[in-house]
Order: sequence, then C-alpha cells, then structure tokens
Amino acid sequence: MNSFEYVSAKLGNVKPETKLIARELYDVTKAAGHEIWYMWGYDGNVNNTEHHSGLALDLMVRNEAAGDWLRDYIWANRERLRLRHVIWEQHITSTVTQPGVRRKMADRGSVTENHYDHNHALFFPGTYRPPTGSPAQPGGSKTVAQLATEVIAGKWGNGDERKARLKAAGYNYDTVQAEVRRRLLAPTSKSIGQLATEVIQGKWGNGDDRVRRLKAAGYDPKTVQAEVNRRLL
Repeated sequence: MNSFEYVSAKLGNVKPETKLIARELYDVTKAAGHEIWYMWGYDGNVNNTEHHSGLALDLMVRNEAAGDWLRDYIWANRERLRLRHVIWEQHITSTVTQPGVRRKMADRGSVTENHYDHNHALFFPGTYRPPTGSPAQPGGSKTVAQLATEVIAGKWGNGDERKARLKAAGYNYDTVQAEVRRRLLAPTSKSIGQLATEVIQGKWGNGDDRVRRLKAAGYDPKTVQAEVNRRLL
C-alpha cells in the first residue's frame, strides 16, 4: 500500500483543513482494510469552482467495496468534517440540497466522470475537527470505542459469532477487535506463560469475567487456565 506522501502528492494548494481531512481519510480507510491509492485536490482551472476552492477531494479507489466504505465513512462523519456533499457511483448525497437523499446524477460519459472509480467530497471552510475518541463508523452510529466496551462486556458474543454480528451491523470487525486488544493490554504476541502470570496477579479478573475478557482478546481461556493450574498445584 502506498504511503500518504505518495498518495497525496497531487493535492496541490488545498486548504489546510482539507489536507488534514485527507490524512484522516487515508488513515481510517487503511485501518479498515481498504485503500485510497491516489488523491487530487486543488485545480488551477478557475472554472472548476469546487476544486479551485481548495475544499474538494477526489479519492481514488480500486474496487467498489473500498468506495462504498469510504463514502459511508465520510457521510457518517459529515457534521464534524463540515461536509457539503459526497459523490460516488453517479449519485450525490448533500447536506444542503435534499439533505441525506442519495440522488442520481446525469451521465457524464465515462467511468471517472461518473465517479465510479473515486469518491468526490466537497467541504465547507472552517477549522478541522479531529475525531474525539473513535470516529463514527459506516453502517451504524456507534463509535469503535463504544463497540469495544460492548464487546468486553460480552454483548457481541465471541469468535465467529461476534465477527458475523458486527459485520451484519455494518461495522469493521478487525478495527473493533484491535481496540479491544489495546484496552486489555493483551496483544496476540503474549505467550500462555505471560498470560498465566497476569492471571495469577489478578489482571484478568476471576470466573466468568476472566473467561470473557480472555476470549474478547482472542485467547483460549482453557489453555491459559491449564497453565495457571499447573503453576499453582
């Protein structure tokens, strides 16, 4: 996957807030397992009013799944990003004209001009507002932080069940799971020996709470408990 420096090389003289939004979109799309492979921003053509404003981005993607995800992320965070409208697959969704209605546009004659290979987003001017905690995710109103709390509390099940339920609700399983692991301070590189030591020290709770937390972090509670028993017996 190309670096942000490469991907953003043709942004040109966009507004500072537009470049910060571009960086956010690159990072979150990459974290979700998709790719923005190139971006265009400022256009020296005074007749191209949106790009000439320095407040517009063209975000090139390689497939429909990436474009769908990116469009939905931009829309989910429209208020914070000061979005005016987003265009994807010959449809425009505006916060001004028929707000929230996904309207079909006239055929402009090519894949690119009809926005089938990129999202086009236009923003209002104003100070960039970074996400506080986790930004809103496509497919639902809950943030990754809220979902991670619910996962740890056992509300989304375990293993394949959790993955299926999060996906069905429109969330990205890998992104949520990464936040769960970060909170529990239990990267998958920890050995059973390390986990057993932490269990004995009380860092994973007791009983069903311990089982749930270990499962949430991607570990096998029975294997860990067996090592704890071996040490204590």
